[in-house]
Amino acid sequence: MGPIRVLITHMVALDCDIVRRIAGERTDMTIVGSVSGPEEAAEALFRPGFDVLLLSASRPDSLCGYLDLMWDNPRLGVAVVDPTDRLGVVRVCRIVERARGAGAGWPEYLAAVLRSAADPG
Repeated sequence: MGPIRVLITHMVALDCDIVRRIAGERTDMTIVGSVSGPEEAAEALFRPGFDVLLLSASRPDSLCGYLDLMWDNPRLGVAVVDPTDRLGVVRVCRIVERARGAGAGWPEYLAAVLRSAADPG
């Protein structure tokens, strides 16, 4: 498998910069771009080029627009950053959840979650 291609969406600039730095320090992943919401993310699915969609759960309704997208594309890996959680908890959203590395520090955990979200098996 080549580098994990991460598409960032629905994330404030500061969080986006932090995620770009963390992913940029890993040799097995790269940020391939960003979109502003679920409509643009759905359009990006028609252009192969990313393995994981990374978004922020900044508000309870911020994930709602992505549920249809996930339902229609069950193999789509979605990693969710929750900036309101004091630990910066990251979750993998897919029909079957397979997050690994929860005992690591937050940057390592984020990297593990992105790897997990990219793994369709």
